[in-house]
Amino acid sequence: MSNKSKVEPTSIGAVWEKFIIDGNAESLPIRTEILESWKRCYAAGVNPYDGTSYRALENGELTELLYRHREMIRVAKPFMVKLYEFVAGSGFVVFLADERGYMLEVMGDYDILENARKVNLSKGFGWMEEEVGTNGIGTALALGAPCQVSGQEHYCQKIHSWTCSAAPIMDEDGKVLGALQMSGPSRKAHLHTLGMVVAAVEAIFDQMRINKQNRELTVLNKCMNDIFQTMSDGAMIVSLDGLISQINPAAEQILGKEVLGVSINEVYGRSEVISLMLSEARDFADVEIIVDSSRGHLHCMVTGKALKDGKGQVSGAVIFFNPINKVKNLVNRISGAQASFYFKDIIGHSPKLLHAIQTGMQAASSTSNVLIQGESGTGKELFAQAIHNHSPRRNGPFIALNCAAIPRELIASELFGYSEGAFTGAKRGGRPGKFELAAGGTLFLDEIGDMPLDQQASLLRVLQEKKITRVGGERIISVDVRVVCATNKNLQEEIRKNNFRQDLYYRLNVIYISIPPFRERREDILLLFYYLLDRITSKMQVEIQDIEPELLECLKNYDWPGNVRELENVVEKIVNQANGPFLRCEHLPAEIMAIESNSSCLSSLLPVEEERQEHRKEVITDFLAERQTIVNSLARHRGNISKVARELGLSRNTVYRKIEFYKISRKQSFD
Repeated sequence: MSNKSKVEPTSIGAVWEKFIIDGNAESLPIRTEILESWKRCYAAGVNPYDGTSYRALENGELTELLYRHREMIRVAKPFMVKLYEFVAGSGFVVFLADERGYMLEVMGDYDILENARKVNLSKGFGWMEEEVGTNGIGTALALGAPCQVSGQEHYCQKIHSWTCSAAPIMDEDGKVLGALQMSGPSRKAHLHTLGMVVAAVEAIFDQMRINKQNRELTVLNKCMNDIFQTMSDGAMIVSLDGLISQINPAAEQILGKEVLGVSINEVYGRSEVISLMLSEARDFADVEIIVDSSRGHLHCMVTGKALKDGKGQVSGAVIFFNPINKVKNLVNRISGAQASFYFKDIIGHSPKLLHAIQTGMQAASSTSNVLIQGESGTGKELFAQAIHNHSPRRNGPFIALNCAAIPRELIASELFGYSEGAFTGAKRGGRPGKFELAAGGTLFLDEIGDMPLDQQASLLRVLQEKKITRVGGERIISVDVRVVCATNKNLQEEIRKNNFRQDLYYRLNVIYISIPPFRERREDILLLFYYLLDRITSKMQVEIQDIEPELLECLKNYDWPGNVRELENVVEKIVNQANGPFLRCEHLPAEIMAIESNSSCLSSLLPVEEERQEHRKEVITDFLAERQTIVNSLARHRGNISKVARELGLSRNTVYRKIEFYKISRKQSFD
């Protein structure tokens, strides 16, 4: 606040009288902030002979205003009481106003309050400059700074007997929230009064800032606690002396026992990484530790972070952990280690294929090992995935390993994993093998007949004991895995050649599934052809309008050494070769057209048109007849698939596939 040399009251009165007459402010001996305030009041047309506030809030408005500023009022009240206690009995009163100048709270000597009420200096009235001229609260709010107005410095005559010391209350961003004022007789004006008000305002600001921080901390603590309590990872907080002080529900469920107040060593053993975290603030992440639970020892993935106090000293730690099986299942889901095929995806209705499907479905409900035998391309992995997806392990991972595709020296590490330092180039921390990754699910070992003999012995031991040891490691890890194997070899012949262990064969061959080659189920060739054609043309966004009948004959007569995989390849080839809506014999690969059994196909390159049309009609008639038979049966049994299957002598899955193939609506068929 700027001050000039003291001016006698009579001189200030003369200055005031001169200013209100002509508003001339040239060379007037008065403080700059007062003179500037007078100019604003003169320009606003304030009545200098009044000094009463007529701007009052309605009861509802005042109630709303008091509620909106309840935090500032609650904080300011104790400081207002302290201010008043300093000056009690001396004719002073303390006011609190909002950011516009409306009075929110008043306390002081009774007689002074009565005098204040005469000019409406009371709760609910506005004391801004444009209403009552230069005054403590109004001018402090206009300046955004502390201000003292005494006697005839007030613009309005009715309040010349007052001295007012006021200061704005601001938030951390400099936004004005309100103002605090102490008023009394003008003869008792003193600069110390303004100093007291400024000190009180600073204390109010500090307290409001602390309250805000406390509220933010409360919200943050609640959020952190909610996260701690609801997170899926097990979590616990440990004190500096290693005692567990907090634990979340997930950790309680994993451990299955009460551990509050227990030493961390009783849960994790004497772990070096935990000791270093508490003693030297060395955080760690994703370390495999054996945890003691009510169900025995659990193989867990553990992460720890030291907690520090305000001085940067370790005060404890927070530890997160999860059973490694849960972590692996999550990794498997993200990496796509899941089975996507079901028995309904196996296309065909030949007796041999249906028998294989029936055996597979029976195998799904069992926990025994399965051996699938079939030529390359017959769909052995499709069967393995279907067995998994119809088994109680369907929610677990499906891990596949082709034994013929892995170098001999890497088979062991792929199956059983390896420990850190097991060999040159071993990943830091080691790596789990397929048995660990498949825990709780199914491990599919394709081409099992190509597994080296020394690893066959290791596999046999794992199948018997349900335990593994990583390459280069010593810790024994229990594994809960169902094994499904597949081969395109005759394993009994391999046993005679000493290429396969007989004891392993008997361990694997508990449930045997033989998948017939494509040439032994020719009745499925066209069914599967149309299925694949529809799928491939949809993917390629191609529309086929006509298929030459001789092309279908060629497909039926071919022996398909590559089985279903070869057919899929051929369908894609002829669609690309045709480059249009018509499929002809010339679009077929040469090896299919060249065989002797397809000589009729070769001769049909220049067929008689009438014969071609007649053949086409026969094929279409056969398909339409079968479709109509299914539609009629659905109508008779009102869409009951089980009854339709019994009537037609088919399995329910086959009926479903034919409904999908012929695009039959079950609802429309009996409406």
